[in-house]
Amino acid sequence: MKPAAEVAAWIGLLVLLSAAVVGEGHTRAELERRIPLAPAELYRTLARSQTAWQIVDVREDLAEGYEDAHVPGAIPLPGCELAKAPPAARERVLASVPTVIVAGGEGDAAAAEACAARFTSARVLSGGMEAWSDASLPEDSGEYSAPSAKAGGGCL
Repeated sequence: MKPAAEVAAWIGLLVLLSAAVVGEGHTRAELERRIPLAPAELYRTLARSQTAWQIVDVREDLAEGYEDAHVPGAIPLPGCELAKAPPAARERVLASVPTVIVAGGEGDAAAAEACAARFTSARVLSGGMEAWSDASLPEDSGEYSAPSAKAGGGCL
């Protein structure tokens, strides 16, 4: 085989393998999106400091929902719309970061699943904030404030 043909063959093989890897990544992200995350599983995952997930609370009512009780470290994103989020929260919502979507309860699951499509890798908290509270897991309350750049630890 001539050197130019051999190089072209290797390049073609690399292109095919790269396309397969990208396709696998999209398939995996779609499958993960369909599997709800149990509150206890999320708590265990967040308790490990090396886990870097963002928690996004999509409940519509900030005053009655998020401010009353929310998963520690959750970012409020009412209705999954940046325009409705507090200004300090808008820049913290990143589409490329692995994300957990928290809705109010089972009745909000469809909206939470639709919001998950906004993120590269996202899962929905099974049962939403109701299930988190029912499991007696730690909660925060109050208005959202972005974490300090000096804060050095986890939220749980």
